[in-house]
Amino acid sequence: MKRYTLRPDSFLARLLKFLPNCRLPLLIIVVLLFFLLLSQLIYTGISYLFPRVRVVDWGTIEHGQWVDVLVLRSEAVLAAPFNGEASLLVEEGTRVRTGEAVAELVSTEARSKLGADDRVALRTIAHRLYHIDQEVAQIEKDLAFRAVHNQNLAGEQAEERYLSQRKAQLLADRRQLDRNAEAICANWRECYHLVVVDQPGIFSTQLDGGEGFDLLEHAQPKGLLTRGSTGNRGSSPKVKADEPWAKMITEYTQTLVCQLSDGVNLDPPEEAVLLVNGKRFKLSFLATDYTNCRWYFTEDTMPPEFLAKRSFSAYLIYRSVTGLRVPTPALAYEEEAGWTVTTSVKGDKRPTGVEVVDMNEQWAIVKGLPLGTAIYYR
Repeated sequence: MKRYTLRPDSFLARLLKFLPNCRLPLLIIVVLLFFLLLSQLIYTGISYLFPRVRVVDWGTIEHGQWVDVLVLRSEAVLAAPFNGEASLLVEEGTRVRTGEAVAELVSTEARSKLGADDRVALRTIAHRLYHIDQEVAQIEKDLAFRAVHNQNLAGEQAEERYLSQRKAQLLADRRQLDRNAEAICANWRECYHLVVVDQPGIFSTQLDGGEGFDLLEHAQPKGLLTRGSTGNRGSSPKVKADEPWAKMITEYTQTLVCQLSDGVNLDPPEEAVLLVNGKRFKLSFLATDYTNCRWYFTEDTMPPEFLAKRSFSAYLIYRSVTGLRVPTPALAYEEEAGWTVTTSVKGDKRPTGVEVVDMNEQWAIVKGLPLGTAIYYR
C-alpha cells in the first residue's frame, strides 16, 4: 500500500500550516453567508404569506431601445486666408445675427507688430467697410430695378438721384477708411481679416469632418465621417491658409439618423423622444430607409448635447402610452378568463378581469379598474 507525504515546501503544505490562523475569519464568513441565505428565505416566505398592495394610479409606460445617432445639419465651413492666429469675439456655440463679427484673424508676420489699440482700430474699420459694402450692393440692386422699370415720374427720378448720391458718398467713405487702415498697417488686408457672418446661425470651431453631408451622402452612424475629415480642431488659435478652422451652422433644424438594432421590425412613430445625458428631446419623424432599420428624425432646438459630437449612442423612446397603471407582476392570465388582477371587495380578495392596453417588464396600462383600486400581488 502506497503512502504519500507532503513536501514541506509544497503549496498544499504551506496552506495547511496557514489554515489554523484563519479559523476565526472563515467562521465569520460562514456565519454571514448563513444569515444572508436565511434572510432571503424569510423574505420569500413573507412575500408569499403577505402579498404586496398597490393602488391603481395614472401613469405612462415607454418602449425604446439604444440606437446609434448620426447628426446631419446645414454647415458652412470657414477657411483662413493666410497663416496666423484666430481671436474669437464670441463664445463657442453662440447664436449670432447677420452682420455680427465673430472672430478676427491676424497673420503670423503682423501678430507682433499690431498692438491691442491697432487691432481695435482695424476691427472697427473692417466692420464699417462690411456694412458699406452691404449697403452699396443693395443700392446697386435698386438702381438696376429702376432702370428696367423706369416710369419717368418726378418722384422716381428724385429717388434715383438720391440713391446715386448715396452710393457715391459710401464709396468715398470706403476709400477713406481703406486709407486709414493702410496708415495703421501697410497691406492690411493681407495680414488682418475680420470674420463677419452674412446670415444668422451658430458659430463653432469644433470641426469633425462631417460638415457638408446630407441625407443622401453619409457614413454609417458608427465611426467618424471621413470625406474631407480634418479631425476635431478644438480651441487651437492657430490657422493655416486655405484650411478650415471654424464653421457656421446656418439652420436651426437638424436631422438625426437613428440606427436600430439588426432584426428589429417596428412601425416608425410620428414623434419620438431621445434621451441624451439624462435630458429628453422631442423628435419628429421624417423618413425611413428600405430596411426599416434606419429612422430619420428632425430636431429643432439645436441643444449643446447634439453640437458636441457628430455621432453618439442614445436611448430612443419610440412609443409611450398613458392611462391607468398597475405593476406587471400583478397580472395573471388564464385561457378562459383572460387577464385578471386580484382586488379586494368588502374584505374579500377575488380576481377581476381587465383589458391590457400595453405593458412592459415593470408596468401595464389597463382598462376596467377605477382609479385608486387596491390590488394585491407577490
